[in-house]
Amino acid sequence: MHHHVRAMDSLTPSDLFSPSKARQQRAQAQDWAHIDSWLSYKYAGRTVPTFERNDETLTVLRELSAANERADEERAIRERLEREALRELERDEAARLPADKQLLDTITAHLTPSGAQSLHSLAATATALNAPTPHPETLAHLLIHHTSTAQTLTNHLAHLTTLHTYLQKQHALLRAHLSTLRTTPAFSTPPNQARHTADHARQTKHLRAKLREHEDKLAALQGQARVAAATPKSADVGSAEAIAEMLEQQKALDEWKGRVEALEEEVGEFGGLPADRDAARKEVGRLEVELDTVRRRRDALFEGLVRK
Repeated sequence: MHHHVRAMDSLTPSDLFSPSKARQQRAQAQDWAHIDSWLSYKYAGRTVPTFERNDETLTVLRELSAANERADEERAIRERLEREALRELERDEAARLPADKQLLDTITAHLTPSGAQSLHSLAATATALNAPTPHPETLAHLLIHHTSTAQTLTNHLAHLTTLHTYLQKQHALLRAHLSTLRTTPAFSTPPNQARHTADHARQTKHLRAKLREHEDKLAALQGQARVAAATPKSADVGSAEAIAEMLEQQKALDEWKGRVEALEEEVGEFGGLPADRDAARKEVGRLEVELDTVRRRRDALFEGLVRK
């Protein structure tokens, strides 16, 4: 109660107008009251040691109190079961006929030490195997079943142990591969990859525009060539001037075709890249790794040829 008053006194004016904070303070005050009562009971009249009262301490003490209460409940249940089992044994002992008890005492008293030990072993074996009767054949069957079950479990345990060892080795191997992939420069993206990708994208866009422009010019030149062939400027088509003009036009046309083909080849190198920039980066990285693999394979083949 005293701690509850201290908690209420620690409320600020803003807390008084905040229902959630006030509710939290009340819950903490109730928890501290429960902890104080539990500690007083555990110390049984002795002085409870002083400690810092904060949220972390409250959390730990609350968990410890709950664990202690669960342990007390389990112990009480176990003690109750033991008392009930003892009462049941006492009832069975009281219900036994006096003649049977006298006969058992007489037989036990006249047994030799080895006979008494054998009788005790027989009773202990029947009890351990949970046998309905102490008949030797029944005990033998139960013992064989118990032995086979134990051997099966032992084999399963050995198999699981081997599997666990194998999985541990595979896990270590996979972690080593992962470390190699993370640390090998060939599998990492170059620092200037973004700039190169952006440059390639700009060049591709520029070359596409140039290609369309040259295609338009080539179409215009081809149209002019067809018009010139259909309507020559000179009446004499076989004159030297007409032939020279046609040769110049053909030469110019061949130059344009060569330039267009060169541009198409240059643009074709970027044709396999995706339109998205991130996807293009991944594709370029994959191609670089593939190129490095092919180079190493080529070098290995060359070294093998040299050794031969």
